Amino acid sequence: MKRTLLILGILLTVSTAARADYLDMKAEFEAYTPPPYFESQMRDVSEPAEEPSSEASASDIRKTRIREIRTSWEASLHGDGEEFSFLNISPERVERLGMAAEDEEQAGAVVRRKFSLEDIEALTLLRSPRIKAAERRVRAEIESFSQISNLDEILRQYAAYTEGLMTGVGPMKGREPVRMKFPFPGVLSLKGDIVNQNVRAAKALLEATARDVRAEVRKTFWNLLFVRKSRNITGETVKLFRHLKTVAETLYKSGTASFQNVIRAETKREILDEDLHTLRKRQRNLEEKLCELLNLGPETKIGVPKRAKLNKKIPPLKSLHALALENRQELTRIRAMIGKTEGMIGMAETMILPGYSLNLSVYEDEAVMKTGSAAMKESFPVSGDAYRGAGLPKMPWYGTNDAYLRQTREKLQALRQDLRQAETMTGTMVQNAWFDLDRATREFGLYKHKILGLSKSALEVSNREYESGTLPFSDVISSHTNWLGVRLTIERKRGDIGVALAELERVVGIPLK
Repeated sequence: MKRTLLILGILLTVSTAARADYLDMKAEFEAYTPPPYFESQMRDVSEPAEEPSSEASASDIRKTRIREIRTSWEASLHGDGEEFSFLNISPERVERLGMAAEDEEQAGAVVRRKFSLEDIEALTLLRSPRIKAAERRVRAEIESFSQISNLDEILRQYAAYTEGLMTGVGPMKGREPVRMKFPFPGVLSLKGDIVNQNVRAAKALLEATARDVRAEVRKTFWNLLFVRKSRNITGETVKLFRHLKTVAETLYKSGTASFQNVIRAETKREILDEDLHTLRKRQRNLEEKLCELLNLGPETKIGVPKRAKLNKKIPPLKSLHALALENRQELTRIRAMIGKTEGMIGMAETMILPGYSLNLSVYEDEAVMKTGSAAMKESFPVSGDAYRGAGLPKMPWYGTNDAYLRQTREKLQALRQDLRQAETMTGTMVQNAWFDLDRATREFGLYKHKILGLSKSALEVSNREYESGTLPFSDVISSHTNWLGVRLTIERKRGDIGVALAELERVVGIPLK
């Protein structure tokens, strides 16, 4: 009995002391304040320290930079950041078009009335599925920023939790430092550069898509304008040949002309009627093309295009070469792919190949393994392995002929050759497009200011001479045909200027003022 009471007394004393120690520990815990260096590490990553003192803070700085790059790309898609050459639409025009950008009925109402080139171009850029698809691809690439940031955050936490773990049971497996397997934040920065180049390439593809769509709209508009004007001119010429046939019949009845004159006039009129029918069919084809570009149904009625202002100013050829090499989207995309490939090679070399340093003075944060009575190894390397010999590398060079690196380096060289070929081809394309614009402008001026007046004078003279009986009827037919051809050529050259300018802008990569 006495022994039992003695044991109970001892237990009561121990428990009382333990409870007192616990209360003291709890009070100290509640009164604890983190040291200044810990508070500096917990600052918002939006305000990184100028001189990071740890791997974690360096990683936070790189993640912050990645978020900033992502934000800038997203802002550019909304028109608040980096400018797009062919997607810039004035807010006034967007407001005037109203719901036509999303509503098919509203868009059909815009094109059913008389429309301008600027309106139809803006509406196409707002409604084109090709442009929307390219924009979605840019947004998909932008999402990669979050993927690399989140993945490396998980890996960093994994390294922090496991680098000093000592199980104490079984063989020591997996003790290779996580730093060697996941060497962030340097690799995180490389990943950010790679994704940034991917986004840049996708943005160049979006710009090229908008550029091509804009060029197609402009070419279709100018061809449609030419076809409608050609119908009017051909219709007027048909009336002239009908009048000419009436004159030939009158002269035939009076016995002063042959019946062949009547047949020739009727034959020419029939040919022109067939040309009118062909022009109507061609106009419908162009209207169908316009509906396709506007993402409208083929049954949509297309109104009359307004006469567009013709830009007859030809930019100098030398300046165009420099502009094309700087702004052409295909070149930008290849340059972005080169930058991406260089980043991939850098990341592969960082994660596969040893660095130049032997890491003999690197202190790894493995307190459980390196300090105290339970230390398993020294904080710093103190000797080399016997089988390697003193002073030999701990991490011998290997993988210098790694197949993946060889393959990627060859792809990089191929991309550089593609860039060189594309730059050379760009010069040829600019030369050809400029030549077409120059020729169309010169020929338009020739026919408009010289040939048209001469042809009209010849037609008036031939009509008077034929009515007086001093000119053969075949010459009269030739004068009317020449008059028709000159007027059609003027309209064709006017449209060719618009088409050639659209093609030149497509080749150069930026709108030309």
